[in-house]
Amino acid sequence: MVIEFWIFCAIATALVAAVRGGHSLLWLLIGCVLGPIGLLFAILKPSLKSKEPIVAAERQAELDDLKKPFRESAPDIISTKPKGE
Repeated sequence: MVIEFWIFCAIATALVAAVRGGHSLLWLLIGCVLGPIGLLFAILKPSLKSKEPIVAAERQAELDDLKKPFRESAPDIISTKPKGE
């Protein structure tokens, strides 16, 4: 019974975070570790989706910076992909 509740908290945490603009896999792991406390954190954290265009653009720019591939920041790394792709 306790394990099912903990799994429910983990999934609910991931869903709440995804709806509010967070990274669902990260929040799923937080929910697995913290259970109901993780769910509470996901509910109380500020939403990354903002109705104000300036704030939304700043947050989107931050997310885009995080999503940049590692090889762009370190061009000396050997890759199997051709440079054109």
